[in-house]
Amino acid sequence: MTAFDVAIRTQVSFGIGRSRQVGEDVRRLSGQGKAVLVTDPGLVQAGVAGDVVDALRESGVEAELFAEVQSDPTSDSIDRAADIIRQSGAACVIGLGGGSAMDVAKMAAMVAGDRHPAEHYALMAHPFAPKRVATIMIPTTSGTGAEVTSTVVFSTAEKRKVWGWDRDLAPDLAILDPALTVKLPPHLTAATGLDALVHAMEAAAGKRRNPVIHGLGMKAIQLISRHLLQAIREPGDLEARGSLSVGAMLAGLAIEQGGTGIAHCIGHALGTLARIHHGRAVAIALYHAYAWNAEAAVEVHAEIARALGVHDTWQDERALAYAGAEAFARLVESTGLNLSLKDDGLSLADQDRLVEVMQSVENAPMRQNNCRDSTTEDLRRLAEAILSR
Repeated sequence: MTAFDVAIRTQVSFGIGRSRQVGEDVRRLSGQGKAVLVTDPGLVQAGVAGDVVDALRESGVEAELFAEVQSDPTSDSIDRAADIIRQSGAACVIGLGGGSAMDVAKMAAMVAGDRHPAEHYALMAHPFAPKRVATIMIPTTSGTGAEVTSTVVFSTAEKRKVWGWDRDLAPDLAILDPALTVKLPPHLTAATGLDALVHAMEAAAGKRRNPVIHGLGMKAIQLISRHLLQAIREPGDLEARGSLSVGAMLAGLAIEQGGTGIAHCIGHALGTLARIHHGRAVAIALYHAYAWNAEAAVEVHAEIARALGVHDTWQDERALAYAGAEAFARLVESTGLNLSLKDDGLSLADQDRLVEVMQSVENAPMRQNNCRDSTTEDLRRLAEAILSR
């Protein structure tokens, strides 16, 4: 066993209806009764944002709303949210929604502490100023794990999908309230749940894996794979929703410690080329890369197969690892996820562009952390499989 370090920086609070106490959390963490709520228009329209604002005001907390977050957020939206935080004087920011809203909230809280725009910090080009604003994340999906990670993903003005990292980007508190996820449509339940499952698999198999990452990842795989289809079929099943919430959080902790791999490298590249929904993009990527990974990392993929519920009847671990690939493929197909990118405007004609973006500097950490090293020819074969479907 090699030496390793683990740092879990975010308090996690789980419970049905737990989000109603968020006003007390704001006062405890910031010492004042003022907060900026960062969310998206869909949650405003659905009334979820209004419920959180009401909970804040019932606790005497003044709430300012920024609801202009879009899927795959931009540096511009982060800068606009940061301006609101500065102008409001709030010492607490709440991110309500999926990964996009939470990433904007996390990044804007840090950007607001200085004069530079978001792109100044892309790819760790410059350090952030010390954190001055407390952050609370309330996920309404079970996918990204952004509620417990110190990484954000956003697009630049040139539409490059990049990332930012800092220890202080890790939220102070994550509130997991399964009741807030029941209105998520089936196709988004599928895409976000598969995103979390890919997180757990890539962290558990990645080059930075250790016993803590292994434990987090395997439990996340169990919870998500056993409850995802039920949550899709019965959106109001709070037991299934709660299991997905906890599984996605554990997967987020796993990638916080261990990073991701080739599926996220490909998924980010697809997002750059055609703004493919992140969860769908990484699920498509691992659907095609899983067996290729398993060929080079047999033992850990045999363990992943067991976590997926594959009956361990093989004497040969290699056969078990490949059975895990088949089980993952069946699960992806059962969710109804659209595996073809034709309707997204991508085809084999985009193979060279896809490979080029997969090899870009912003995607290098994910590619290099993968359990199997990849050559340009490997990437071309994977791109061909993805774009041919």
